Amino acid sequence: MPKKALKEYEEKRHFEKTPEPAAEIGQPGTSSLFVMQEHKARRLHYDFRLESDGVLKSWAIPKGPSMNPKDKRLAIRTEDHPISYADFEGVIPKGEYGAGTVEVWDRGIFLNLKPRGNDNSVTENIRDGHVEIWLQGEKLKGGFALTRIKEGKDEAWLLVKMRDEDAADNGVLEKQTRSVLTGRTIDEIAGSKGYLKEKPANIHVSMNGRDLALTNLDKVLYPEAKFTKADVLNYYIAISTFILPHLEKRPLTMKRYPDGVTAQYFYEKSCPVYRPKWVPTTRAGKTKPVTFCTVDDRASLVWVANLASLELHVMLCKAPDVLRPTLIAFDFDPGPDKNIIDCAIAARNLRGLLSEVGLQCFPKTSGGKGLHLYIPLNTETTFKETKVFAHALALTMEKAYPNDIVSNMRKALRKGKIFIDWSQNDEHKTTVSVYSLRAQPRPTVSTPVTWEEVDRAIEKKNPRALSFETKDVIKRAEEYGDLFAPVLKMEQELPDIAKLK
Repeated sequence: MPKKALKEYEEKRHFEKTPEPAAEIGQPGTSSLFVMQEHKARRLHYDFRLESDGVLKSWAIPKGPSMNPKDKRLAIRTEDHPISYADFEGVIPKGEYGAGTVEVWDRGIFLNLKPRGNDNSVTENIRDGHVEIWLQGEKLKGGFALTRIKEGKDEAWLLVKMRDEDAADNGVLEKQTRSVLTGRTIDEIAGSKGYLKEKPANIHVSMNGRDLALTNLDKVLYPEAKFTKADVLNYYIAISTFILPHLEKRPLTMKRYPDGVTAQYFYEKSCPVYRPKWVPTTRAGKTKPVTFCTVDDRASLVWVANLASLELHVMLCKAPDVLRPTLIAFDFDPGPDKNIIDCAIAARNLRGLLSEVGLQCFPKTSGGKGLHLYIPLNTETTFKETKVFAHALALTMEKAYPNDIVSNMRKALRKGKIFIDWSQNDEHKTTVSVYSLRAQPRPTVSTPVTWEEVDRAIEKKNPRALSFETKDVIKRAEEYGDLFAPVLKMEQELPDIAKLK
């Protein structure tokens, strides 16, 4: 089915601001999904969705479902949603379409009792104005009928429970208030209480239609903050909408801390042979090609994070063209007696140099003591060209600020200076992704910041103004959207190196 099936869904949303899943046609599973989501927006209502032909056919039910056949529930037809929406639970920010809190109140599979189209599709039934289905959820069970009573704008239907052994007089809404996905109430979701709990320590969940076994959720990975593996997974789930575009199709190196940040770690470049079949991979590397994992959806992200991959390092290229960088990266690393404020001053100076040759750049914290600066390209170039250009910029900065900047990575030269690491611009190297956790004593994050924030931190000489932990980053993303979004699409051509002289 062409993507235009989700055109209305896409037009109503700003995906750099809302955590809702992108408008992508899903891959149908072996059984058709249904989901009933409690939606505490301007008015509390329930959203009923049925998987059909790669999307979720959707209705808004103001009073919610009933297991009593005497109750006729008004259901207003709404736009089709992506199948991945069946997993969505969270807070849609103020100012966005549907702003409010969403809970997966019930979820399961359904059977079309009067099929008209292919397989279990209900698309033809919807066109005819009558749908009869059998639900097998955790709360909703048995036969239900949907009948259209009004066409055109605000298309209206009635949802009625059939008379069968699952029918009941008692109200299901009042008795069953928690999410079937995470066990939370809608108020707990609104308060950003974690998606996963620490007990039981080992559970199975479903994301993007994929079954995941999550283990050791109660293991403490950041002892100083008492931050558990469940907390790590909760963070990556909460930030998934914002980090996934920056991970998509990029060869991934996992920095794994199986026993936490105070214990031994290791880098894993090659995607493990025990990976699920649905985790995508990419071959990269000239002399010794490696099969890397790539993270293209939330299920893959959670699977990777469940391996205690606290830090996610990615290449500067994207599959399938792994020999073409899409950006240039600089790492400002403070030597002894220097801190992130000194890095910020150096980054601001480099920004001025870049503006002289017509290039825009975007800063992010390293999650530690340093600062990173990215130049989006998204045009035809090679690693050889970007590495030469990056080296030339570093040398120019060293010449302009000899008492403050060094471009040679020898540690003996760094005392009292900022090392500009330009060497990351290589087809064999990776850099830590924006929104990735860092293995610091506390769960800090490599966080995108504005130049105004950089300027204020410099003015107030406040290093803490450029340090963010997981809760800070989630709140910033909900408020500001993805500050690094321009890095994904902005097109810029490399200027002549001679202009740097």
